[in-house]
Amino acid sequence: MRIRPAITLVACVLVVGAGAGATTDVTVLRIHNPETGETVGVERVDPGQKFAIHYIHSFDKTPIHEVYVIRDGKIVQIREEFQYFAIGLEYTEREQERVGNFTVLHMERSFDSFSLRVATYTNQSLVIGDERTPLTDYAERWDTLTFSAERMSYLEYAYFKATTQV
Repeated sequence: MRIRPAITLVACVLVVGAGAGATTDVTVLRIHNPETGETVGVERVDPGQKFAIHYIHSFDKTPIHEVYVIRDGKIVQIREEFQYFAIGLEYTEREQERVGNFTVLHMERSFDSFSLRVATYTNQSLVIGDERTPLTDYAERWDTLTFSAERMSYLEYAYFKATTQV
C-alpha cells in the first residue's frame, strides 16, 4: 500500500517538473522560407553567443565569415572576416585589423531579421559553436531563407526541432 502513494508522488513531481521546463524560454535563431512562411529550422543560440554564416566568395573563391550575436531580441552583425577584399564586401578604412590570413572588419549592424539566397556553389553554412550546417540542409538551391531571433518556450523549440528538416 505504501508503494502506490510513492509512485503517485514521483509521477506528480515529474509532470510538474516537465511543465515548468516547458514554460522556460529559450532564444533561438528561427530560419524560415519567406515565400511559404514555413519554419525550416530552429537553432538554439544563447544571448551573447556568437554564430556565423560561412561561405566561399563566388568570384574570388576565398572564405568569408559573417559573425553575429543576438542582443535585445535583435541579430547584430559584429564582424566580417575575409582574406582579401572582394566585390560585395563592406569596405572601410576604420575598425579593421589583420588577424593571421584574415582581415577582420568590426561593426555593429542590428537587424530584426535578414534574408539570403541559398547557392550551393558557395558552400554556405550556418556555424554555431562547433556545429556547421550547410544551408542546403534547410532549403533548395536558389531558395531564400530568412533568419530571425526569437524567444519561445522550450516545448515549442523542441516541437520545431523535431518537425523541421534539420
